[in-house]
Amino acid sequence: MSDRKKTKRIIAITLVVVGLAVLGSIRWMRREGYFGVETYKPDVQYFIRGSRDNKDVCFTFDDGPHVAGAPLILDELKKEGIHATFFVVGARVKLHPELVKRMIDEGNEVGNHTQDHLRLDKLPIEKVRAEIENCAINIERACGRRPALLRPPGMQFNHEVLVLATKMGYTTVGWNVGAGDFTPTTTKKMTQAMINESNATPDQVADRVLKHIKPGEIILLHDNPVTAKALPRIFETLKKMGYQIKTVTQMLAELNPPVIIDPDPPFVPATPKKLPTS
Repeated sequence: MSDRKKTKRIIAITLVVVGLAVLGSIRWMRREGYFGVETYKPDVQYFIRGSRDNKDVCFTFDDGPHVAGAPLILDELKKEGIHATFFVVGARVKLHPELVKRMIDEGNEVGNHTQDHLRLDKLPIEKVRAEIENCAINIERACGRRPALLRPPGMQFNHEVLVLATKMGYTTVGWNVGAGDFTPTTTKKMTQAMINESNATPDQVADRVLKHIKPGEIILLHDNPVTAKALPRIFETLKKMGYQIKTVTQMLAELNPPVIIDPDPPFVPATPKKLPTS
């Protein structure tokens, strides 16, 4: 091969490598919100991440309420004067309604995590509606309020689910930082690595959160005792780093334009229609 051909080949390969690197960087920056997109999709009321303009993060706790973990987490939040957003499962709310009432009474937000924690993209749309509505009914019975925030289990959903949630009055909430601190209910479809990750120590949970902190992150945790023990170190470190800890709706209100939501409005039953008198 001549020197000229070699040079052309090297240039071509270099351009391909550089192009792929630039494309990868653009995709990453779009995902992280650097272009002012991928933060909130108003057409389907989907909150992806908070603004990068404020040194804020928010804490969300999924899958509860669990009697072993939720009270400990609520104790830590109350001690620090911090409020969080809890995405609760209707079947568990039915078992421990007093914990949901305490969440609300202490100024936290309670969101809908469906009745049975099923993957919504695998269900007929009417079953999806029932999963969301039945969870809301149990929350209402526990604390007299109806949730306005929704997190699909496993963040598995499709456009049809988002459209339905919007029609039902929900804002769907994603997450950006997780700690793998969930408690497996089954080993089915779980790899050994996933099982090992879930058996984390408090320091491991804290490390996993703090390693990825950036302004606007929505943090996913779960209400178990290990996570409760990790919170003091997480909160202390974030304060030293200059972060403010907000709720989901507080971060929504900081978007441009702001999105204002009452996360748990009081439930007002529909007034029954009077039958005409003869």
